[in-house]
Amino acid sequence: MYSLDIIISSNAFIITTPSGLNSIAIAKKQSTTLSSIPNDVEWKPLIEASTDTDLPPVIIHTLEEGKGDIPSTGATVEIEYKGSLLDNEWSAVDVVECWLSQQQGIDHLKYIFIEKDVDFKKLTDGNIFNEDFCIKELGITNKIQGKKLVMAARRLCVKEFPANTVFDSSESRNKNYSFVLGSGKAIKAIDLSVSSMKVGEKAVVICRSDYGYGPEGLRSSKGDVVVPPFATLCYALL
Repeated sequence: MYSLDIIISSNAFIITTPSGLNSIAIAKKQSTTLSSIPNDVEWKPLIEASTDTDLPPVIIHTLEEGKGDIPSTGATVEIEYKGSLLDNEWSAVDVVECWLSQQQGIDHLKYIFIEKDVDFKKLTDGNIFNEDFCIKELGITNKIQGKKLVMAARRLCVKEFPANTVFDSSESRNKNYSFVLGSGKAIKAIDLSVSSMKVGEKAVVICRSDYGYGPEGLRSSKGDVVVPPFATLCYALL
């Protein structure tokens, strides 16, 4: 279980993790009683972390207990939701599992990435993660491969989508989201979360990109980027 802090204000609540994950702001809704949430709250992992020191890839905190049954796979469910973006605070293991695994022909580097502790901060720091680092520290002998890896890391530095940006909600769509549990219509994190919740339960879910929209992100019907590639997400399921 993971203890996090929640600070309640007039129009939002802020969640801060001890692991360094940036704050999360989720708009307060009148149907949710936030004043009853204690400062220290426990989070339950829905997927276990690869190591004891890493934050699990999907965690959930219950805001309000449900009184119904837990829906089974194949059931049609309906959720009220608000999805927002978070800053990536990947550990080296997260970098390997989320990002390096999506780069072609360099799976053999995963152990040295962990050995050299190439976390998100180091990966996106051009003064550290550069072609020289790839050659001297990672042992990449193919200069073209090293250059491609550095360029892929630079694409993670795009600042067009700041943390706390709400990218989707049932309120903005004027309708709840309905889907068949286990059908693959919802992202993995939502499927896992709803399948663990009782009917009527309200919760907050944080997920790593490989349980969200992955390396492709999400685009609108017009082609506009809604969720950038490799984004960490937070959902309020209300």
